[in-house]
Amino acid sequence: MLFEGGATISFGTISEDAGKWEKVLEWRNGGEETLVITRVTTTCSCLQAVADKGAVKRGGKSAIRLAYYPKGHPGKVEQRVFVYTNLSSSKPTAIVTLKGVVTPSADHSTDYPYHRGELRLRRDTLHLIGDRSQTERIACLNSGTRAMRLVADSMLSSRGLSLRTEPEVLPAGGEGDLLVTYTPEKDAKRPLWLKLYIKGLALPLREREIYIKIESEEK
Repeated sequence: MLFEGGATISFGTISEDAGKWEKVLEWRNGGEETLVITRVTTTCSCLQAVADKGAVKRGGKSAIRLAYYPKGHPGKVEQRVFVYTNLSSSKPTAIVTLKGVVTPSADHSTDYPYHRGELRLRRDTLHLIGDRSQTERIACLNSGTRAMRLVADSMLSSRGLSLRTEPEVLPAGGEGDLLVTYTPEKDAKRPLWLKLYIKGLALPLREREIYIKIESEEK
């Protein structure tokens, strides 16, 4: 199997956001025997290869269609395509190597799986230990087109909870942290669960909740 341009292919540098990269890889039968591709496998599900069907006689031509999906695979790429024919069921007749570099996506929204409207969170439940004052951070992303200024809704949130953000105003498309502080009341019975309602989001009440679980001090 003689590949046009050789058996090593480079797609250069592409972004995770570029979508599917495709190439039609043409080859010629330079041997004496008729070739029939029986199967094609790759070293990663991100690389797909589909061969044209049919027998290829000596001197004949055919093609393999490649599709590479860069999303989720930033960094240096070196993947292989194994082409099996009627010559052997266990040993590939040809090996094609795909190389290149994938630059990281500019879209970090997949790092924040929890949604509060346009506010995206790394997590949406907090675990606090004991009856002491403490502050926990939640990494967040403003996926909207307007800046956000967020605080705790003091009228609805459980007692002792407060909220601020770093930075104080989350810019459109910007990342930051929610800082949730719990200050328990003296001599009050320790609750098992608290609810924090975020003020500054144009959402129904239940869609502005963050749950906080209070756990016992470790002994």
